[in-house]
Amino acid sequence: MATSLSLPYRLTTGTFRQIFTFGYRQKCFGLGNVPKSGGCILAGNHVSYLDPPCFASFCPRQPVWSFARRTLFKPGIGWWFRRLYMIGVDRDKGSDLPAFRWVLHLLKDGQVVQMFPEGTRSPNGVLQRGKKGIGWFILKANVPVVPMRIFGTFEAWPKGKFFPSFKPQLTLVFGKPLSPDVFVDCKNEADPFQAASDRVMQAIANLYPPSEEDVSKDEQRK
Repeated sequence: MATSLSLPYRLTTGTFRQIFTFGYRQKCFGLGNVPKSGGCILAGNHVSYLDPPCFASFCPRQPVWSFARRTLFKPGIGWWFRRLYMIGVDRDKGSDLPAFRWVLHLLKDGQVVQMFPEGTRSPNGVLQRGKKGIGWFILKANVPVVPMRIFGTFEAWPKGKFFPSFKPQLTLVFGKPLSPDVFVDCKNEADPFQAASDRVMQAIANLYPPSEEDVSKDEQRK
């Protein structure tokens, strides 16, 4: 499904890119790891309000669909959120099947969907165990998963802090995609969805920015 980017989305992501680039001296690595076509899940760590717009704004594939609480979709602002490709989810339910089915449709139709396996922001900046929700999508959609990790947003705007700081530098790393084959044996586990989620969190935990030496070597090859 080809999607023509809405004006609100272009304005919002463009503004965030400027903020992250100039306000936080943002660095990005591994952008080429995002598949150029086909549905895929972007799975990132979550430590700050800044994470979702940062991941989405710098992803080379656009648009990036994401989840939001359905209670946020109020008259007026809800119109804007829908044009930011946000998917309203009822978090009071154990599962929101209509929303989940829509996400599966998007993935199978070649779209990019951003997810945070931990479900909520880490209170201390340390990676938490992923919830099984992302595992459900992984095993049902059968699409690649791109692990992502962001550094610096916890120091910039942690949970419980009212205003962000612009002192930290942000670094975003996109890892190599995990193909659906990586998760095949998860189906034999006692809890297949949790097993798939754990595998994604391990891939996120293994991500770090490249050393200055590695960056220098890459530049020499170019």
